[in-house]
Amino acid sequence: MRGQTNLLALAVALVLLTGATVLGVAFADAALAEADRDPVERHAARATADRLVAAAAPTTVRANALDAAAVDDLNATRLDGLSPPAAGADVRVALDGDPVVVRGAPGGGTTVRRSVVVVSRAGETRRADDVENGSAIRVPRGVDRATVDLDPGPNTTVRTVRANGRVVLHDENGLTPAATVRLSRYERTVLRVDAGANATGRITVTYRPVTAEPRTLTVTVDA
Repeated sequence: MRGQTNLLALAVALVLLTGATVLGVAFADAALAEADRDPVERHAARATADRLVAAAAPTTVRANALDAAAVDDLNATRLDGLSPPAAGADVRVALDGDPVVVRGAPGGGTTVRRSVVVVSRAGETRRADDVENGSAIRVPRGVDRATVDLDPGPNTTVRTVRANGRVVLHDENGLTPAATVRLSRYERTVLRVDAGANATGRITVTYRPVTAEPRTLTVTVDA
């Protein structure tokens, strides 16, 4: 009787041991699968965030400054072209929680955050002044280009336009009526024309004011 009891106990122990081993292997396989998946998700999420805010990206005007118009045009196809590591995965790109691109149902996955500014250009602004020696038009900080339209009066030739003292337009024979000039977006710009004391006419400067709003970019990839 005692031998039978010992055999029964041994059989039970073997069953329990086998079950524990099977469960352990199953959990280990699941953990390995999760470990294999997480680095892929992290890489895809970080790569996507980094490429969205890169200085040379089609979505930015400079590093970490998103172009509002380009962000509005962003979709899953463009996102895949920009960041192939995220292609085919469930993905969500958002600004301050507002979705920009959503594909699939990225309920879990890995989320990466970046502090950015979103740069928007308002409608055109025009400022004009008489062409005379010392006349000036001020352009606000953040504007990186403007159109200068010259309408000289009789016997007036405008040969040079300066931005903060730097020559941006020059022609010894006289400047053409309209030209686009590049400006520094980091400072307010004062545009001046070099003209004689008796010069007449008008100078008109056209530009689009820029606003920059701080936002938080989040990229979630669920592979």
